[in-house]
Amino acid sequence: MEYSSTIKEGAVIMVKIGQYNHLSVLRETPIAFLLTDGSEEIFLHKKEAERSYLPSETIDVFVYVDNLGRKTASTKRPFITIDQAAFLEVKSSNFDYGVFLGNNLIKDLLLSKDDLPLKLDLWPQPGDFLFVTMKEKKDHLFAKLLGRKEIFRYFDDPLPMVEMDETEAYVMYLVDEGIVAFTLLGQEIFIHKNNLRKGYRLGELIRPKIVRVASNHEYTGTLIEQKETMIESDGQIILDYLTNHQGKMRFTDKSSAEMIQSVFKMSKSAFKRALGSLYKQGLVELDSAETRQIKK
Repeated sequence: MEYSSTIKEGAVIMVKIGQYNHLSVLRETPIAFLLTDGSEEIFLHKKEAERSYLPSETIDVFVYVDNLGRKTASTKRPFITIDQAAFLEVKSSNFDYGVFLGNNLIKDLLLSKDDLPLKLDLWPQPGDFLFVTMKEKKDHLFAKLLGRKEIFRYFDDPLPMVEMDETEAYVMYLVDEGIVAFTLLGQEIFIHKNNLRKGYRLGELIRPKIVRVASNHEYTGTLIEQKETMIESDGQIILDYLTNHQGKMRFTDKSSAEMIQSVFKMSKSAFKRALGSLYKQGLVELDSAETRQIKK
């Protein structure tokens, strides 16, 4: 923190929430220091203070609004302020309000339910990370999700990845064609739904393999293994489905790609490869109307 002389007498500086403010110490109370900008008093709880302060001393503090609606100061350094952005960890959720993100302050930062999917199972869970900025609305601070192209301006140019690289990334967008994730370095990875085998939620950590390089920032990835390896695991998905449906299913190699994707979360070509492997192993029998499991 930086310290300097007192604020000039009569100076009036509007306190800005979500930012650092240069305020003067008025007095000390049993639990806090009262600060001023020359027009209003700001509460600095001793839990948020670095040390004891003398009257008329000036200090730099971050100002936010506490749970009682009061402007409150902290000498702690939040991870983001207004117009800054970073990956913040999800600390908790409340289905009436949204999810709360840790910002290195006593009060967590709310990402409103209005900015989250309607399906609760797609909400981020504690321990997940989201890349957000901070916004002010009606004198309160909130987290805000960024558009895909907005995110790039917060990162320097990272070292490029190449095909077959594996990396860690966090799911940022759920789109009709799949998911979009970002690495901690700001690299965007799109994963088509045919290269997924389950649903994912916002903020979830994934470990995709790069299959195509579009630019220095944008990549295409996959979350499934090579075809030869996937035949076995995809075949097990089909067998599990048959077991749970009395050994029969109406899905065959003639079924539509949309139906197969909806039920089995795999492409039609992957489904046909796995089904053909099961047939060759004598585990299923096929006709034009249905697939039947052969019990051994």
